[in-house]
Amino acid sequence: MTTRLASFVSLKQRRLQQGFKLFEFGVVAAVLAIMATILLQRLWFYQDRAEEVAVQQVVANVSAALKIKVAQGRLPGQMVDLTILLQQNPLNWLTEKPANYLGELSAPSDLEVTSGNWYFDLHDHYLVYLLNKRDSFGGAQLKRLKFKVKLLRLPKNPVKPTGATEPDGVAFEQVSS
Repeated sequence: MTTRLASFVSLKQRRLQQGFKLFEFGVVAAVLAIMATILLQRLWFYQDRAEEVAVQQVVANVSAALKIKVAQGRLPGQMVDLTILLQQNPLNWLTEKPANYLGELSAPSDLEVTSGNWYFDLHDHYLVYLLNKRDSFGGAQLKRLKFKVKLLRLPKNPVKPTGATEPDGVAFEQVSS
């Protein structure tokens, strides 16, 4: 009788366990789906931040190279015409170009340039980065980030003491298109 009662209890437990298997599976699937969604959102966030940092790094490298060019022009016996720097491709000043640099293009169409790449526009003399996503960089509405070497024309100060140093006279800045 005890074996019969034990088999009845174990049969009842098996049926109860089988009923909960589907429910448990549903709960586990829902939890996994929520965790996967959170993980994907974080991955997209970090991809956007990585793109932003990579662009900032290239801009910082070009700015440093520009300062070096200007400093070399101030050496004794050297002279750099700052207006020539306005026409040059700034990435040519770097010892190593970014891996996603497509080269010098003359007014390329959207089909010629894929997102996530740099190119130098020969027509307008802009260094251009095509964003992977439009909502990167704090909700920027631009699809293309354009950078250019600008000549700073500061007014002459008549009160300036003789022998005071002049500002660099050039800057590498993002421009609005």
